[in-house]
Amino acid sequence: MKEKVKKYWWVIVVILVIGGVFYWFQLRPSIIYSLCHNQAVEKAQKLYKDKIESQYYVSDEEKERIKNGWYFKDDYESYYKQCLRIRGINK
Repeated sequence: MKEKVKKYWWVIVVILVIGGVFYWFQLRPSIIYSLCHNQAVEKAQKLYKDKIESQYYVSDEEKERIKNGWYFKDDYESYYKQCLRIRGINK
């Protein structure tokens, strides 16, 4: 076994490099996109709820929207882009 490792050490190095590159450019970004999406939705929903509840009167329709997880698209996009930038992905 040691003889094969000594003979084909460069194959092991190439496989490790390819694996590292695949992780860095394929897996890592997809994990970050998913994480940032979830965080942005949660924060945007909370901000929507806070904006609505800060009003003097909250209608039943608005209460139903909060219950259903509504949020403003601009708030979501702002949180999403901020999350991506923090994690090193500029988009």
